[in-house]
Parts: sequence; C-alpha cells; structure tokens
Amino acid sequence: RLKVVGPEAPLVAVAVDDLVLPCFIHPNTSAVDMTVEWFRPSIKDPLVHLYKDHEDRNEKQAQSYKGRTSLFKDELHKGNTSLKLSSLRVSDEGEYKCLIEEKSWYDDITIKVIVEGKIEFCIEAFKEK
Repeated sequence: RLKVVGPEAPLVAVAVDDLVLPCFIHPNTSAVDMTVEWFRPSIKDPLVHLYKDHEDRNEKQAQSYKGRTSLFKDELHKGNTSLKLSSLRVSDEGEYKCLIEEKSWYDDITIKVIVEGKIEFCIEAFKEK
C-alpha cells in the first residue's frame, strides 16, 4: 500500500532563504503519471503548486507564489514530490498540504512551516574629521 510521507516536526526557516518541503511516496514509486498538488487549506487562494499530466499547471496558483515554486522533476520517478519554495516571505508561514493522487489512490500529508524574520544589523562607520 502506498503512503505519502514527510516530516512530522515543523520546518523552521528564515525569510528570504529558500526552503524545501519534503514529501515522498513510500515505498518509492514513480509520481511522473500522478497529480501532485501543494496547497494551503487555510488561505483564500490555496493553490501553491500543481503538477498534472506530466507538467506544471499553475494557472490558478495563488499570486503570492508565482515564480517561487518548483518540484524536482528529475526525482519524480523516485517518488520525490518535494516542493522548493524560493525567496521565503513571513506570509508563507503556516500549514501546507502535499496531496498526491492517481486513478485509484490518493493520500496527503500536512507540513507546518515557521518563517522567522531576517534580522540585519546596519553598522555605520563615521570617519573622524
């Protein structure tokens, strides 16, 4: 029996960095012919990334994620459906679902993401007159 697996503990990352949300089919089974949907159940435009019919289908993707998401296409045949989220924002914090489905089967996991603001210190040097 296939199962979708990923981390149980929350993922903690810093704003501006990239983050990989791990998601795998266990035992290792190709996801190339499956639908892989990443979404956030608690927001108005929930779609984060959609892979279907062998390609990304992000026409209905939430505006805030445009150009910031990708799957590891060369790993799909190994069951790796992890999502790479680039240029993290504090607003990316929350729960993400990875839903994988084919004709006769589907499963999902929920991953919690915590985004910490980036603290930068500005040091100004003053020259003596």
